[in-house]
Amino acid sequence: MEHNRLCILSVVIAFQLAGGQAVTDAAARARRFACNVSAPCDTFVVYRTQSPGFLDLGNISDLFGVSRALIASANKLTTEDGVLVPGQPLLVPVKCGCTGARSFANVTYPIRPRDTFFGLAVTAFESLTDFVLVEELNPAAEATRLEPWQEVVVPLFCRCPTREELSAGSRLLVTYVWQPGDDVSVVSALMNASAANIAASNAVAGNSTFATGQPVLIPVSQPPRFPPLTYGAIAADPGAGKHRHGIIVATSIAGSFVACAVLCTAILAYRRYRKKAPVPKHVSPKLSWTKSLNRFDSNSSIARMINGGDKLLTSVSQFIDKPIIFREEEIMEATMNLDEQCKVGSSYYRANLEREVFAVKPAKGNVAGELRMMQMVNHANLIKLAGISIGADGDYAFLVYEFAEKGSLDKWLYQKPPCSQPSSSSVATLSWDQRLGIALDVANGLLYLHEHTQPSMVHGDVRSRNILLTAGFRAKLSNFSLAKPAATVDAAATSSDVFAFGLLLLELLSGRRAVEARVGAEIGMLRTEIRAVLDAGGDKKVAKLRKWMDPALGGEYGMDTALNLAGMARACTEEDAARRPKMAEIAFSLSVLGQPLSVADAFERLWQPSSEDSIGIGNAVAAR
Repeated sequence: MEHNRLCILSVVIAFQLAGGQAVTDAAARARRFACNVSAPCDTFVVYRTQSPGFLDLGNISDLFGVSRALIASANKLTTEDGVLVPGQPLLVPVKCGCTGARSFANVTYPIRPRDTFFGLAVTAFESLTDFVLVEELNPAAEATRLEPWQEVVVPLFCRCPTREELSAGSRLLVTYVWQPGDDVSVVSALMNASAANIAASNAVAGNSTFATGQPVLIPVSQPPRFPPLTYGAIAADPGAGKHRHGIIVATSIAGSFVACAVLCTAILAYRRYRKKAPVPKHVSPKLSWTKSLNRFDSNSSIARMINGGDKLLTSVSQFIDKPIIFREEEIMEATMNLDEQCKVGSSYYRANLEREVFAVKPAKGNVAGELRMMQMVNHANLIKLAGISIGADGDYAFLVYEFAEKGSLDKWLYQKPPCSQPSSSSVATLSWDQRLGIALDVANGLLYLHEHTQPSMVHGDVRSRNILLTAGFRAKLSNFSLAKPAATVDAAATSSDVFAFGLLLLELLSGRRAVEARVGAEIGMLRTEIRAVLDAGGDKKVAKLRKWMDPALGGEYGMDTALNLAGMARACTEEDAARRPKMAEIAFSLSVLGQPLSVADAFERLWQPSSEDSIGIGNAVAAR
């Protein structure tokens, strides 16, 4: 009996100590990652390759919403391909900024089946975040019943250097999760950092160590250089010859199967393209293909691609999940010869191809530029390319994209939902929350293009008809025909996307087109109207804005939030490009506005300028 009491007492004491430790750790993190610097900064987190799932740059880039090219550049890698050995440190670039009183890099993550907030924090993100914080920043997500593919904000621990740290030579504060067996001397050698600076930045004594799994700030003068990465599945293990032999045999067998699969695929593809399928009667003669793939005009752009001029098609698997080349007959049959009934936007047609639904976009002329652009990007808020169909002379093509069930945004803003969407017939208009979500999705997509691709990209055609909506009303940017690297144009080129986003935001608020003809040949411009609204004083401003807003919204929006968004749109549409905010500031502010009042209060009047001279935000904050 006495023994049982002692056991129970031991368990109680252990729980109390664990609880006390948790409180201590949380308090230490709150101090360590406090918002001491208002301006955002670019920094890094250290992520370790892990199995299964995160042994290649593609999956790691998807997890953090950062392009593979940026990760490869940060780690001085010569290739973006290949499978890495588990347990190797990688630098992942992130944008760090303030969320209330704390400092985070906010990552947008789509929930996968069987995900939990705890598993995300501890396993997928390797304790670079805390599941309690993930729950706090996602109040709309039910932690015990997460919906697959709903997007949540994951706050990664980070901080920007203070003036004192910069003076001491610490240009970056890299977030590092303490590993088993680590001590300050080991970590300082790995990161090329001073042990004294590590202690100072983390507010601990010079001889202190850290608990395993704790995120720690490592102050450095430049990004650290880790040992060269090891590729392949076989790790050095003395005395494990038999095990290694088994792996080699298994790998050889697997390689044989892969080779056979590739060969079979090639044979099937050959037979498929050699097959002389009859052209359906409804196919337009102009679009019929009567030539085989090896009979392209040798001077056409597509012929140059196939024959190795720029090897675009031979590397198609790098930028589409399933490298499919469709015949024109298939496209035309699937879209009823491009019938208006199949149209799901201004430029896209619904098509059922190989038992899957896709969106088909007819394209005239050289599509190499758009294909190259699609090769460089990979983000949840950018439409994904699934396949292509190319005309025999190379002057006409169909681009086949993933399907967005709700069609383009313009159909929902300016008129009733499209009749081709029977499942949405009961929805008369977009709700306030849906509009906020669409704005955040578009902002995240543009932020990725502007700051997380290398070189930076400009979309160049941000408008409602180029924004496609999924079944859950998540927005995806489409139509990259005008996109181009920012390095080839003016340094402030990305500000043109910001201006277009401001116009889109005005359309979401008002339910009207940014520029429209009115009675008496008058031209209405929302960007002019919103300035007149916001320049009104006191109660007049509120009354004018309420009258200006989309009447279909009724009273479901908060006036403070509406004023913030109107002020944001005004700042985005400034005539002077230098005065427009960055997409990082916009995306971060939108993510905060969607949070509970306790978080959003700090940003309540962030975008409410009192005059033309105070357009910019009070505190420049940004996070991915």
